[in-house]
Amino acid sequence: MKTITVANQKGGVAKTTTAVSLAHGLAYRGKEVLLVDVDPQGQCASALGLEQEPGIFNLLVSGKPVRDVVRTTRRQGLYLIPGDKRTATAQTLLALERAGEIGILLETLRFGLNGRGPDYVVMDTAPSVGGLQEMALWSADGVLIPTATDGLAIGGVAEIVATLERLAQRHQWQGTILGVLPTFYDEITRESQTVLADLRASLGEDLVLDPIHRATALRECAANGQTIFEWDARSRAAQEYAGLVWLVVENYD
Repeated sequence: MKTITVANQKGGVAKTTTAVSLAHGLAYRGKEVLLVDVDPQGQCASALGLEQEPGIFNLLVSGKPVRDVVRTTRRQGLYLIPGDKRTATAQTLLALERAGEIGILLETLRFGLNGRGPDYVVMDTAPSVGGLQEMALWSADGVLIPTATDGLAIGGVAEIVATLERLAQRHQWQGTILGVLPTFYDEITRESQTVLADLRASLGEDLVLDPIHRATALRECAANGQTIFEWDARSRAAQEYAGLVWLVVENYD
């Protein structure tokens, strides 16, 4: 079981779109995938045409077994632990009652999934730092950092990198940064071109992945409860996310 956590401490950078697209893309390749929503907005369920539920709250606070909070998604190989606004309550309670138990999320999932689990766990996180988000980061074999190609991009990436460095120092996090994924890229605008060049110059060509272009199809598919692979598999956005899926498979299979 490999865990990929999608994170950035800045909102509006396509974290949920990336997490859902990656999870479904891996399932399309024949992998068994569990998508875990640890964001109080609970948008993973909505993006898949499902109802939001307090899955993480029930798992970590109410103590329900994993089998009771996992939902099928009507997509072969893809399962979901949904979230909703009660995820924020879970974070508060965990910070008060289980402070320092950084590994509780991963341990709960592994134990509940009989030690083996699916081929991949993909976690979507909130645009903030806190107990539950840090648990999701610490659980990661690889962290994927989506970032919009705007003027605040480098600062947002720097914040999440600093958080990961702190987790490595204080809690012996053993994972790696899978890559920084530029999103909402518009090759026509000077800002997008400049930001992408700055990201590559400051972080290195190897760490900055090929960008995901701004696309109407990505907004449309989420609004209709479908992934980009279902909504428009021939689109450039679908091909770009397929490239991300291939990168993950090459790194972890």
